[in-house]
Amino acid sequence: MPLIDILSPDRFSTYLGWAEGDVALAERLYSYNVQLSADFYASLHMLEVALRNKVDEALINAHGTGWMHSTTVLVENYQHTCVAQAQATLQRDGKAVTHSQMVAELNFGFWSSVFGRSSNHLWGVLRPIFQTGSLKRAVIAQKLRDLRRLRNRIAHYEPILAQPIATLHADILTLTAWMSVDASAWITTHSTINYPATPIIITNPTSGAAIFDTALIGHLPN
Repeated sequence: MPLIDILSPDRFSTYLGWAEGDVALAERLYSYNVQLSADFYASLHMLEVALRNKVDEALINAHGTGWMHSTTVLVENYQHTCVAQAQATLQRDGKAVTHSQMVAELNFGFWSSVFGRSSNHLWGVLRPIFQTGSLKRAVIAQKLRDLRRLRNRIAHYEPILAQPIATLHADILTLTAWMSVDASAWITTHSTINYPATPIIITNPTSGAAIFDTALIGHLPN
């Protein structure tokens, strides 16, 4: 059965527009989006694991194991809400509310938030996580925000082909490598996609519409 008969018109219309009405090409673009999303998800998983473990280690060393419940460490309402929700989820699922379980349960948004402007007081503690030269907190915060948006799009099965794929993938590798060379190597080893270096979706110079760059046709599944 053709994908066009399975997917909702609203969902498929995005791909059909990029394919300029070519149904077969639109279906290949949809399949490529699924492949990219799966590959990105594995890479994001490793980044998130490295990030949460490094952040937790740094905050324990500076503030002790009770840092999650400290109002001087976590100053955003969002952060305290995340902690409360994680604890409630563990209790609901009948799991022990241990520190390690809480670290695993807290979401990517929480771990990204400790690099936000309102958590600038933590930067001195968190900066050594990243083994690189000159680096500003705002750079880390922006990269994590962009990757969080990508993760959310993937989680909701939304198209990601129009996103800056090459840049986002490079950011994952760079951030992970700054924390763990081994984790970054794992991503490279387990990646199944040859990421294009140029945008997948470009602007039609005549109509101004967003279309697939047919020069990248070789990247698409048959």
